[in-house]
Amino acid sequence: MVAGRKTNISMKTKIIGMLSVVLLVLLAVDIVWTYESQKEATESMLLEESKVLVKEMDAVWDFISINQDTINYTLDGEYEYKGLHCAIAGKSVAAFFSKDNDYKIRFTNTEPRNRHNAPDEYERAALGEFADGSGTEEYYGFDETEDGETVFRYVSAMKVTEHCIECHGKPKGEIDPTGYAKEGWETGDLAGAVSVVIPTEMPFESMRAAVVNNVLFFLGIMLAMAAIIYVVLTRLVTNPLESLQRSFAKMSDGSPSEPPEVPEDVNPVYSTREIDELFGRFDAMATSLSSLYANLESEVDERTMQLSEANEELERQRAHVEEVNDKLKRENQYKSDFLAIVSHELRTPLTSILAFTDLMADNVSSENALVRKQLEEIDKNGRILLEMVDNVLETARIQAGSEKLNLELVDINDVVGMVEASSESLAVKKSIALSTRVAPDVPLIVSDWEKVRRILVNLVSNAIKFTPENGSVEVRVRYNEGENTVVVEVIDDGIGIPADKQDLIFERFEQENMSTVRRYGGSGLGLSLVKDLTDMLGGAVSVESVLGEGSTFSVVLPAELHTEENDDEDNADR
Repeated sequence: MVAGRKTNISMKTKIIGMLSVVLLVLLAVDIVWTYESQKEATESMLLEESKVLVKEMDAVWDFISINQDTINYTLDGEYEYKGLHCAIAGKSVAAFFSKDNDYKIRFTNTEPRNRHNAPDEYERAALGEFADGSGTEEYYGFDETEDGETVFRYVSAMKVTEHCIECHGKPKGEIDPTGYAKEGWETGDLAGAVSVVIPTEMPFESMRAAVVNNVLFFLGIMLAMAAIIYVVLTRLVTNPLESLQRSFAKMSDGSPSEPPEVPEDVNPVYSTREIDELFGRFDAMATSLSSLYANLESEVDERTMQLSEANEELERQRAHVEEVNDKLKRENQYKSDFLAIVSHELRTPLTSILAFTDLMADNVSSENALVRKQLEEIDKNGRILLEMVDNVLETARIQAGSEKLNLELVDINDVVGMVEASSESLAVKKSIALSTRVAPDVPLIVSDWEKVRRILVNLVSNAIKFTPENGSVEVRVRYNEGENTVVVEVIDDGIGIPADKQDLIFERFEQENMSTVRRYGGSGLGLSLVKDLTDMLGGAVSVESVLGEGSTFSVVLPAELHTEENDDEDNADR
């Protein structure tokens, strides 16, 4: 059984339960089938009984009709009407027959001579069936009386014979011997019907008794089958399985030195092939487990000793790793401190050099082209070096964890304008068209103004650096309302970046190759600093580039940046 799906219902109970459901369904089917078949048999019996009664009434009717001359003529051959005709005889015989029982027999017609012979609703429906030309001569079925009792009704058509013509033939309207006007019928016409009503209480009682007896018989058979199946299941299945279960229990409670015993209490008379195979496999498993138990303690001791030695070795290695990590942390801190100190000390003289270079350029006439060109080279390389020093300082602060966020409302338009102004001279010197475009729906964002500026300065200077003369660099800023972010894109048509190098350019001190370093210069810190600063601002940076066609660097910044420190300050203000 699958782990986690346990039940307390035994297999024997489930089988007996399912068998009971099946037997109950069969019992219901048997009840319905028995009832319908008994009902059909009862209807057939009542139909045959009604036909017999009708034939007897027809015989009386025919007897009186045939013997009308004998009845109405004297021995001298003179006609003397005695008042005894077929209708009177039939009605009288029917009355005598129904006198001491619930049977009802009578003659009816749609236009009877006697109002007591007028048809009821059932008889009228039967006469309509007989007169519609379909050839129907019988109409029967179960019906209910006004008292709500169920009865069987049988209506049989009566045809006009040659003996009926004297009283019912032509001419129509002539008075016949009985004193009634003739109907003008011809031989074969519908003369009326014989109606028989038979009570169904006794037949239905017999039918119900037959149904009950049949159901009881079937139920007895089912109970006997259930008992037999229960005994067979107990002997052939559940007893062997319970014996096997007891053996498993002994196995789980026994010690490794005591192998489990194979159950021996299964009666061979009730043994089956499947159970024998199961016990055979259990015997093989018990033997295998016995062998395993014999060696289990020694193997456990050996494995325990091996694990203890392995744990000691792991502890020694962990201590060594911690020692190495501490040493690396100290060395990394020394490196960061050294870079910060050296970069800070370099920045002061570099600033002085650039200031004096600007003063000298102001005092050199425009005619002295050589000196002005030399001063421009000094200024250009000094600014490149100053940028590198600033990047080193910023990287060192980030690595040391001393760089903090100063969140405020930032107008991206101002940042883009300042970066454009500071980078314009470098772009003009290379004849590069530098342009900016800020979408009108870009809002003020909550961020660190200086870090956003550093990100944009590094991306623009990097684009100008790797774009050849007469190229173009464009800065685009747009607002993504759905994600509430500002997207800054720096697009150039420079040398581009190979696809296999695009994942490396954001690592520290990584550039495309050494030829790029020799040709364009740089320390490889600019883009890594962009990534670090972007991560601090909760954003993301990516690049799309085609070698020889240019690159597009995209920085996505959240419009509202929340930090734990600022959240604490906001809560304190509240």
